Amino acid sequence: EKLVVSSFAKLGRLGYSQGNHLAQIDVQLTPTETRSIHTNKIIKAWREALPKIPGAERIAVGGRRSGPGGRDLDIRLTGRNIASIKSAALELEELMSNYPGVQDTADDLPFGKQDVIVTLTARGAALGFTPQSIGEQLRNAFEGAIARRFARNAEEVTIRVLRKKDANGIQSLRNLYLKSPSGAHVPLLEVVDIHEKSGFSIINRRNGKNVISVTADIDLKVSSGLEVQKALERSGLPEIARKYDVSYRFAGRSEDRASAFANLKLGGGIALVLIFIILAWVFASYSRPFIVMIIIPFGIIGAILGHLMMGFALTILSIIGVLGLAGIIVNDSIILVSQVDERLGRGESMTEAAVGAAQDRLRAVLLTSLTTIGGLLPLMFETSLQAQYLLPIAITMVFGLAVSTVLVLIIVPASLGVLDDLERLFGRRGAGGGNQLQEHISR
Repeated sequence: EKLVVSSFAKLGRLGYSQGNHLAQIDVQLTPTETRSIHTNKIIKAWREALPKIPGAERIAVGGRRSGPGGRDLDIRLTGRNIASIKSAALELEELMSNYPGVQDTADDLPFGKQDVIVTLTARGAALGFTPQSIGEQLRNAFEGAIARRFARNAEEVTIRVLRKKDANGIQSLRNLYLKSPSGAHVPLLEVVDIHEKSGFSIINRRNGKNVISVTADIDLKVSSGLEVQKALERSGLPEIARKYDVSYRFAGRSEDRASAFANLKLGGGIALVLIFIILAWVFASYSRPFIVMIIIPFGIIGAILGHLMMGFALTILSIIGVLGLAGIIVNDSIILVSQVDERLGRGESMTEAAVGAAQDRLRAVLLTSLTTIGGLLPLMFETSLQAQYLLPIAITMVFGLAVSTVLVLIIVPASLGVLDDLERLFGRRGAGGGNQLQEHISR
């Protein structure tokens, strides 16, 4: 089976980092509709087949993902000392790798190429050298010094004097002579100390503070970002923050998820209030809207069971589906409550009205729900990549409607009976609606 359409390599740049020590290989796979192997299985097989390359600090395999941007786990470390933050990031990456399902841990402050650090010694300072003068002579020696500029045919010509290199690498520094303020030529090693260390490719700052993002992907079949985040907060992450004097916060998908849930909580509350106001106006009662809306929690239970049966995790799209589900399942309750009130107006008892209304509206309730379920079933079994993004919404509505359709025929009539008993107990039979009040007066 053909899986790969094309591939190409990119050298010298990886994200925001640059340098000839970085490389990336992009592979374009055949469309998901034309192959039987899922992308996650291909990525897993590549991870297992990765060779051990000497000198490679990090090798990661990942794929493009649908849904909100950002990595599954993104922890932002902030502090004053960039070296301390990097040490904290490395320790955190090692800690995160110990959790099941966590893979491809990394941070956005990679080490760059080896830097040569030149430090002025006391002897060099006594000879009149300064860090600035040494830096200028080193730059002129390796990048060249501009001796003269002149114009020729409306163009500027620059004459740059370069030193002929007799060695490569750090050895060329060891053979270099500097000119002292007195005019004497002094070997570079007589006035400076030279050592090598790895520098950073790029340093990110937010609000004037050094920030490192430690990220990871999570196999959702093994764990979830929320579970790993809670485990890190319980043990490990606070200790690392105290040890290296850094602060941390969760960003990426975790931050987006918290913001989205906060907005949905507000929007859902407003939607429920509006539904209640409309129903109270239509039924001219404050109790009937509660009976109508009592089925909503049972629809949510059906949605949760559906996600468990289908092997999907609850996502932000599932919550959006719940809001749509609430508006749909309320229709069945309205049908039943209206029929009960109509029977009560004809003089029937609450028991007769409740049972008779469930029988009368059985076909209407089933048709209302089954037509919606039938329309969403093709989406649930669609295998294309574009449809996977909408599956949580379809699962929420299909299973929520399936459960609520059965329960609405039992719960709504029973709730009306309980409300009638309470009204009898407290001597307020007519408070449930205009039909009951007329019945009470006529008797």
